[in-house]
Amino acid sequence: MKKLIVILSLLFIGRLLLPGQTTDPLVTKCAMNSGSNTAYLKDFRIQLGKGSAQNELRQKEVFPLSKNMRYRFTLCNADNSLGQLIMKIKDSDGRVQLSTFDLKSGKLYPNPNPYIDFECQKTGPYTLYFDFKDFQQGIGYGIVSLVKSK
Repeated sequence: MKKLIVILSLLFIGRLLLPGQTTDPLVTKCAMNSGSNTAYLKDFRIQLGKGSAQNELRQKEVFPLSKNMRYRFTLCNADNSLGQLIMKIKDSDGRVQLSTFDLKSGKLYPNPNPYIDFECQKTGPYTLYFDFKDFQQGIGYGIVSLVKSK
């Protein structure tokens, strides 16, 4: 628990000390959609052109998650995006832990909420994959937040 507090503190302080950082209004709006019971951790900007069908989502980010912590992933699109932002999370063993879409049915999650929660079962690096549905072009943000315990 001490490690998590230190990591979260460093992330927060580092974010405050970055000079000249401007915040995209879409990031602010997306973070607000995460809910009042969350603590913002990180945002990932996704900007992709139209792509062809592939086996894997095109943008990949690695982010550490801690066991027994509940994370909230909020996905937001810019108004001019042609596709809806989707995400998949794999653990360090390459197993899918969470996905916001079902490739077979074409169904998208989260619905109706703009976010999806994940209860982490194992501390370690997780790979976050982002793309737009049907490999369309678009701009969006993926926000990672920590859900505060009640």
